[in-house]
Amino acid sequence: MYPVLFTVFGIPIGTYGVLVVTGAAVAWFLIRLLGDKKDKDIELVFFVCICGGFVGAFLLRPLTKLPEVLLNWSYFRLLPVHEFFSFMFGEIVFYGGLIGGIIAMLLFCKGFGIPVLPIADLFATALPVAHAFGRAGCFFGGCCYGIPVGMSNPFGVVFPPDNHLHGVVTAGGMVNNSPVLAIQLIEAFCLLILAVVLIFVYKKSKIHGFTVCLYGIIYSVLRFSLEFFRGDARRGIYGLFSTSQYISMVLFVASFVLLIMLIRKYRKELKMMQTDPNDFLSEY
Repeated sequence: MYPVLFTVFGIPIGTYGVLVVTGAAVAWFLIRLLGDKKDKDIELVFFVCICGGFVGAFLLRPLTKLPEVLLNWSYFRLLPVHEFFSFMFGEIVFYGGLIGGIIAMLLFCKGFGIPVLPIADLFATALPVAHAFGRAGCFFGGCCYGIPVGMSNPFGVVFPPDNHLHGVVTAGGMVNNSPVLAIQLIEAFCLLILAVVLIFVYKKSKIHGFTVCLYGIIYSVLRFSLEFFRGDARRGIYGLFSTSQYISMVLFVASFVLLIMLIRKYRKELKMMQTDPNDFLSEY
């Protein structure tokens, strides 16, 4: 674990932040490589999505924690100010960033009459790459770790005693200096594979919106499954599932319904043109 990558004039520069910025830069390079370099709208929408993503990433945690604070205000009002703010704003959440970025994109594109689906497809190819860098940052920062595993597990990792969590805190209690599943790196690897699949689909698909819908379906299933192997207690468990799992369910349904609608629309257009309704799959 290397939470601080280097220092500048005595100011520590976190590994997580550096990797997040690097991931955004790589994502932009991929977008420019795959997209129309003459389309200036892409640059504007990308910047808007980054801004909306950061806002959403910071706001989702306090929004999900607010009911708990209100129900247990007698406890939280006694906490020192720094502990209260750490509880409310102690982490950024990917799904919050995704939701914030989507909202920002929709509002901006609608306001300026920019087609949403073609740009959304393009961005969907690069999003898993940026996310993979972020997950690597989580690993080096010592957060978002997995469940306790045996010493012989090849995917296990032991965080050092000076971990900012003072030992790994799981939903089942404290696990000091014991191996936990490196779920951050596992998810990062899966995200890179997803990126390769989406790039292939993006180049072949004839339906605007197909790639971004496929991203929503695949990633929601991936995230829902990997959440069962997460061991950090701070992510929020409500009933049987975590916050991210509930969001994954909504994302899956929304992506699947939109995909069906787009396919039906495409087939209807092909039928009107007296073309084979399955032509959009011929490229695969």
